[in-house]
Amino acid sequence: MRTTIDMPIYIRQKLSQEASNRNLKGFSRIITEALEKYFDSKSNDRKSIVKNLKGSMSKTEYAKALKDIQEGRLKWRMS
Repeated sequence: MRTTIDMPIYIRQKLSQEASNRNLKGFSRIITEALEKYFDSKSNDRKSIVKNLKGSMSKTEYAKALKDIQEGRLKWRMS
């Protein structure tokens, strides 16, 4: 699939140099690799944030937060 993206000239120059170093005709492979790494790291960041939250609330705080969320959902109205 083809698409057009705007980027600063210095990024395009770095892409050109990297493509040349890899003997590639275009940038697609480099951009795809970069985006895959970006999205993988974001997913891992979210997982680590959630793991780090474990134990950050007492059972009482958790029960109150859960109750507040459930009550909020009951009152939720879509307009």
